[in-house]
Amino acid sequence: MSPALRFRSFRAVLCLSLLAGCARVRNAQAFLDIEDRGPVLRAGGFALRVTNVGIIGNAFLDKGLSFDPSFEIHPGSGAEALNHAELWVGAVNARGETRVSGGPELEWRPSLDPADRVRVVNFGTPGTQRGVDDDGDGRIDEEQLNGIDDDGDGEIDEDLGLFAQQTMTAEYSDYRPESVVSPYEGNENHVPLGLAVHQEAYAWSAPGYEGIAGLSFHITNRGNETLRQVRIGLLADLDSRDRNDRAGHLNDRIRQVSFTRGVFEGIDSVTVGGVYSCGTPAPCPPVPPCITTLSQTLPVLEDDVDPRLPHVAVVPLHHTTDPLAYITPVADLARAPATESFRSAVFANGKIPGQGGPPAVDKDRYEALAGRYPNAVTTTPDDYVVLVSCGPFATLAPGQSLDFDVALVATLDPDSIGPLMANAAVLEHGRMVNLIPDSTSSRWPQDYNYGISGINGHEVCIQAPPGVALYWDPDCSSKLPGDPPPPPRPILYPADRCLWTDADCKVCTGILGLDTRQYWADPGELPVPPDIKLIPGDHEMTLEWNNRGEILNAAGLSGLQGLRFAGYRVYRLSDWRHRTSLLPPDADWALVGAYGFTTRNSEAALAAITDSTLDYERILYERKLYPIGRYVVRDSNVLNGFDYGYVVTTVLERDIDEGQGLFRTERLESPFTPAFQELVQPRSNARDTRSVWVVPNPFRAREAWQRPEVLGDPLTRHLDFMGLPRARCTIKIWTVAGDFVAMIDHDGTNGDGEAAWNLVSRNGQEVESGIYLFTVDSSLGHQVGRFVVIR
Repeated sequence: MSPALRFRSFRAVLCLSLLAGCARVRNAQAFLDIEDRGPVLRAGGFALRVTNVGIIGNAFLDKGLSFDPSFEIHPGSGAEALNHAELWVGAVNARGETRVSGGPELEWRPSLDPADRVRVVNFGTPGTQRGVDDDGDGRIDEEQLNGIDDDGDGEIDEDLGLFAQQTMTAEYSDYRPESVVSPYEGNENHVPLGLAVHQEAYAWSAPGYEGIAGLSFHITNRGNETLRQVRIGLLADLDSRDRNDRAGHLNDRIRQVSFTRGVFEGIDSVTVGGVYSCGTPAPCPPVPPCITTLSQTLPVLEDDVDPRLPHVAVVPLHHTTDPLAYITPVADLARAPATESFRSAVFANGKIPGQGGPPAVDKDRYEALAGRYPNAVTTTPDDYVVLVSCGPFATLAPGQSLDFDVALVATLDPDSIGPLMANAAVLEHGRMVNLIPDSTSSRWPQDYNYGISGINGHEVCIQAPPGVALYWDPDCSSKLPGDPPPPPRPILYPADRCLWTDADCKVCTGILGLDTRQYWADPGELPVPPDIKLIPGDHEMTLEWNNRGEILNAAGLSGLQGLRFAGYRVYRLSDWRHRTSLLPPDADWALVGAYGFTTRNSEAALAAITDSTLDYERILYERKLYPIGRYVVRDSNVLNGFDYGYVVTTVLERDIDEGQGLFRTERLESPFTPAFQELVQPRSNARDTRSVWVVPNPFRAREAWQRPEVLGDPLTRHLDFMGLPRARCTIKIWTVAGDFVAMIDHDGTNGDGEAAWNLVSRNGQEVESGIYLFTVDSSLGHQVGRFVVIR
């Protein structure tokens, strides 16, 4: 195989890799979370496929393994912004070899534990409050969502400290035996670096953040060798195309977009002997605020033909840093850079590696991570690939870890992509919090040479490296505006403890006692939806749900401050005409019921659907949590055999003072997150009499209830035989000329009186328009009927 074809042939490589390795994985009961109807991050304004093999997006569409969305902007729109993306980690191993772990092969694999799959948690789940000791053990947020008892208290995932509307995590490594395969002749074998990864993916529903998919990778050296010159990156085969346009990825273009956003960190001033020094004659000007400027210029991919398709970018956000790199005598011992920096590269699929195409072997992939590999010329439309990377990290010893945060951001509005990228940067930048007690024993607590736990510029606690006599000035007097500043006062750093130090020599880092950065801010969550159950009946659908959303709001764990519980809304999907993805867009879902404590907006009374006979399940946050069935709604405006979807949302509201005695009521609903596999069909019950009929009759193509064919859901048309006998029966279908068309075996002994037919003949052909006859034979007798098909 030509190296030039390597990246676009990713799916072929995956297929061969699966054949070579997955059989062994399955025999050992490991699970690769890459198949159809898998974990999809939906709580934001997108649908993003997440896996446990180091791949983000759906890389298996062309092989028919999965028809899930990849990175669909506005779920149901069919507007895709990503083919797939992979984590790359490169390093020089102990033998001096340059190796990279990551795509396009399946070099990241989960363990053999069958539970080692993608884990999902939604905001409001007990044990997920950020900054709260959920389990009462005196520690805060000490757990990871990984299915492991991280703190050794006998409980699992009970004190997580989450901050997004929805979070998905996965665990995988590069040293599984099934990873070391050669997918095709002539390809180099994978050489593991001994790395294990904890991956997290986030979605937010707050306005302004719905198009941001946060990704966080915690990479640990589980091997026995120290890795050197480590580099980390995310290779993203971005696309801007309609989901059903198989050639849409070929006409994308790249433009460079910049953003700059200032983040207010606080106001602080240092003194000398208790006197503020501004370096100018008195009186001093006002103390300037501390502003952190977040700024990048990044490649944005968009469609060259249709501006209505997504505009998408990969935004690198954070990586591990080491303050020792600021300290001149020991800077060469730092294992990471002092500050964050990133690089971006653009390649074109189909181009020759080294001449604009993606790198094909480990040596070249490492050069690409380092920013030393030839990029593609981006002046014409093409199928582009973006690589964002960071490093080098000088060393990664066994047991040590590195962090890498990045975001996929996408929007359908070309003018919004820059602000959205800035929002992602501010979101990940987070905030500083005060977790370590501050000392107040100094006579002049704001003096530049006094610093305990994040005050007066002392932003980090530094300890002398083992065996090193470190002399350094912890106060960095040169940061003062006076001329000349006080002389430095180097001291000996102890080997058994750390000293708070102004390592970066900046007043605005290490202020107000804020000692710990809490990455990924919480922009405010929407309400939490209830847990629901759907029960299909004869010309009826019954919806039941619980009161979990009410409890979380009352406990202050859901929604923005000042919101009160207002009720629930029930939506139904019955119109499929605008379908381009597995589910139609949200706008095609009809509101069929609204219920609340008040009826001032035409809601029905919540008491009317409350089952007051149902006992509560348990006490949650000092309130009674009722099981599913607390609220019951029956929808009789449905037809048997037709496909319906339902969503129940929680509604919160607050009154906003507009002035002059006028108030406006603002309402927020829980995220709209339907799933295709939750579709239901009302159906008739089996009968003891002979009364079979066909629905719809006549059958007409392209009706509102018919699901148009899309990837992952072909041959969606069907008609249904109703009122089948309460027995085993055989349905045979004939043309009026007596030609045998199809046969369906149905078991109605369990009360199921409906059987669907997909209008495909026994020879595998779709039937034409015409009149058809059917017979039903069972132990209860014989019946004949007819129906009409109109194409």
